[in-house]
Amino acid sequence: MRKSGAGRRWELIDEEQIQKHDLAQIRTGNVPLEQTFQRSGEKPFTIRLTFLSSRPRLARVLANAFWIVHQEGQPKATLTAHAHHLRLFSRFLDYRKKTQADVRSARQLHQDVLKEMAIWLLVKRRLKRKSAAQSLSMCCWLLRQAKRLYPTEFDPGFSTPSNVFPGVGNERPTSKALSPATFKKILAAATKQIIAIRQGYEPGDVPTSAQQLIPFMILIAARSGINSDALYRLERDCIVPHEIDEEYFYCVWDKPRAGRQQKQLHRVDRRKQMGVVELIQFVRQYTEPLALKTDTPANKKLFLYFSENTLLKHRLISSYTAPRLSSRRVKEFRDRHQLPHFNLSNIRPSAATLLYLQTGGNLGKVRQFLQHAHFSTTIRYVLNQISEQFNARVIQKAQERMVERVTVIPETRKVGIKRLNLPKPQAAQIVEGRFDTGCGTCRNPYDSPQIGERKGQLCTSFHACFSCPNGLWFLEDLPWVIATRNRFLHLRSEMKPEDWDEVYGDSVRILNDNIISAFRPEQVEAAMRQAKELEDGALVIAKGVLR
Repeated sequence: MRKSGAGRRWELIDEEQIQKHDLAQIRTGNVPLEQTFQRSGEKPFTIRLTFLSSRPRLARVLANAFWIVHQEGQPKATLTAHAHHLRLFSRFLDYRKKTQADVRSARQLHQDVLKEMAIWLLVKRRLKRKSAAQSLSMCCWLLRQAKRLYPTEFDPGFSTPSNVFPGVGNERPTSKALSPATFKKILAAATKQIIAIRQGYEPGDVPTSAQQLIPFMILIAARSGINSDALYRLERDCIVPHEIDEEYFYCVWDKPRAGRQQKQLHRVDRRKQMGVVELIQFVRQYTEPLALKTDTPANKKLFLYFSENTLLKHRLISSYTAPRLSSRRVKEFRDRHQLPHFNLSNIRPSAATLLYLQTGGNLGKVRQFLQHAHFSTTIRYVLNQISEQFNARVIQKAQERMVERVTVIPETRKVGIKRLNLPKPQAAQIVEGRFDTGCGTCRNPYDSPQIGERKGQLCTSFHACFSCPNGLWFLEDLPWVIATRNRFLHLRSEMKPEDWDEVYGDSVRILNDNIISAFRPEQVEAAMRQAKELEDGALVIAKGVLR
């Protein structure tokens, strides 16, 4: 059983809750399809499962299981997401009943139904594999909990399918980052509006709409890397002075999903006045009159503005109004400044991508900025094509360095081996040909620098010899080198150009530019005559005698 899975959560369920949602209640049909939750210090919110009402018997099982396993105290975002996955399951059943018998009760559920849902998520809902796997996984998880609670309602042989999306866990999700050019336009628009607000500010002024706060939220998120949920929740005392240095402040916030407090050090920007410290201090001053007029918990929040609703004196921008803010307020900001589509959730990964570029691909800096525990989490935030370009560049540089270390000695082995200053036993084995490869020799095949090879075990990376630091080429090897090069060139006519270049292109370039060119012209000319006799034979991979 997983350490953080259903087993641990099952132990937290109160006996009173189980009694409240027992089987007798299911039979009476009094199961609620709406419930209100409230976390400590937050506003209450309602979760609705009314979309299950068209299937009363199934609704009684699923709704009761949902309320039991989702105890009070869980974040609104978690409950909303789980309800969304259950809604997808209901919509799938609606789609399925057009051509097949409808699933009206839990006893009619079986593995094939859930496998059909996996196909529906990909084909009809057009979800990406990772998103489809997540939705199906959450539905299967809830069904397993429902069967544990109400086993008699299910078929005795019911189980959920496994490995429906093989390998999805290793797939890198698409980053939400915007292109650097688009992100810079957004920052420029936000900066311009902030300057205008500051220049027109007079003591006593307050924000009269969300539009006056959104540019501050954008820049604060961009400079701190804070995610959108935590941004909405920022409190007025989130700036804390440094213990010693007056030029530094801590920005402190709660990270909802991580369940812990984040602390980030920021320096005072006295010249441009656009640092995190200055922005938060101005917003706090800007919204202070509203904070004095409102009650707890609103008066502790940083982002306050007068509501458009005349029946209210204020409205708090928080995670509770995040959907409305993202869909309408940010759209107004985009339209006003003629910007491409974006939401506040795009700011954090976009800032990470820009920092990745500015630091020359330093993922450690990005990880520190985002305050992640693992690099595997950080890489998901960086725009995919940018990180792939950096990865390709790093691999290319590594290959170039390895090629530079390839040793070509245009002399016979007995003469050339003395240049290497190797231990006598090792030198003797090289001269005797015991470490020969297909067209050269190896310093030590039991100590390979290639990825995946283990010290003390025979190297099997024959394809990497041409660019390996262990590679050695003497005058006796030159005919074999030329024969191998010619064999590769001959294969070009039998393959597509792009396929040949991918498989043999780098090897041929290394053979020509780094190995053959290191020998004298007369040596190459003599070796070419010998190579013609070798080309008609089999391509040799290794010819040494290993012990």
